[in-house]
Amino acid sequence: MSDDFIFQIQNVSRAFAIRQGILRKGPKFKAVDNLNLDLCRGGLYALVGESGSGKSTLAKMLAGLLKPTEGKILFKKQDLQKVLKKNREAYYQKVQIIFQNPYLALDPRWKIKTILEEGIQNLSAAERNQRVAEALEKVHLKKEYLMRKPQALSGGERQRVAIARALVMRPEFLILDEPTSQLDVSVQAQIIGLLKALRPSFKAGMLFISHDLALVSQLTEDWIVLYEGRVVEMGKKNQILSSPKAPYTQKLLQSVISTPYFSG
Repeated sequence: MSDDFIFQIQNVSRAFAIRQGILRKGPKFKAVDNLNLDLCRGGLYALVGESGSGKSTLAKMLAGLLKPTEGKILFKKQDLQKVLKKNREAYYQKVQIIFQNPYLALDPRWKIKTILEEGIQNLSAAERNQRVAEALEKVHLKKEYLMRKPQALSGGERQRVAIARALVMRPEFLILDEPTSQLDVSVQAQIIGLLKALRPSFKAGMLFISHDLALVSQLTEDWIVLYEGRVVEMGKKNQILSSPKAPYTQKLLQSVISTPYFSG
């Protein structure tokens, strides 16, 4: 039933013009192509596919950072564009996105305290301090980090700060766009372990985007396979692992069976 949906993606496409030279725009290509998809409340989803499959474009549309060129996205049965126009800040209280590059995601001019408090300025000082302290504890960072700037942190520490920034908002739904792709293998394992521990915090659900099935197998139960902007397969993790139907899914699986994180 529609009451169970947090997002409904209806015939959505997103086209980009291919630039030919400095001034001239060439033909358009569809990064997302007539996509139909329902995400249910409480679902732990993986959106998987190779680079260029449309994963990040879809993530940015769900996060309100891009508009569909065709079709409509519903958030809790309401047109997302109307929700954003009415009160964008209220939407970001409910939906947060964590990007793949921790080196670009944090303002280098700001101390970590300022970064974490940016979205909760409407709260009292005492409430802000409480939320920041809780978020730091959840991502295993000491309070001394509050007075540091991002350039003093490692990549893994920066990504923990990015996760903490999302946590202070107490969102219902979390979008993770390749959150470990810029990190080395050992730090990837730490971030995945952290996200596994945090899963219950997001009661409305979580969408983990990656090209790496080994990583998403650690976190999610419902898999969506994207290829050239379209869903080619979706289902439960164990179902897809045991009997992948789409040739593209079979190709993806062949590349992960021997990786250290794989837990099929």
